[in-house]
Amino acid sequence: MTDHAVIIAGGGPTGLMLGAELRLAGVDAVIVERKVERVRVGAGALGLHSRTLEVFDQRGIADRFLAAGKPMQVLGFANLRFDISAFPSRHPYGLALVQKHTERILLEWAEELGVPILRGAEVSGFVGDDSGVAVTLGGGRPLRGQYLVGWSRG
Repeated sequence: MTDHAVIIAGGGPTGLMLGAELRLAGVDAVIVERKVERVRVGAGALGLHSRTLEVFDQRGIADRFLAAGKPMQVLGFANLRFDISAFPSRHPYGLALVQKHTERILLEWAEELGVPILRGAEVSGFVGDDSGVAVTLGGGRPLRGQYLVGWSRG
């Protein structure tokens, strides 16, 4: 027996996007986020690439990001400007938008979709077996899933 099909360790942009995508596919996923606060402290990344905007456009949420950011050509390698304005894309530009706003918009979308987020919870251990994975959250709280998705900061 499982609590969720997929447990996602981390509620940053990648975890939020994965949670939303799984929800759209009808998969029961939960995000486990160690931060209690909903808003990122600090800027983080400074913008989004053209392809990211295309993916957001496929999901019908690109306008949310465009309203919050500023379309612009992005710098390339060694301060050489790469002009992508002729790319065959609806978004042949980068978008200046700091990560805290990207996370806020993705969080709002994930919440609209009903993705559960366990805040103030951190994965402290896990053990896999033939039927899934047993996850231990800080304080010893157990959680079980078919899959655990996560990454290391370090």
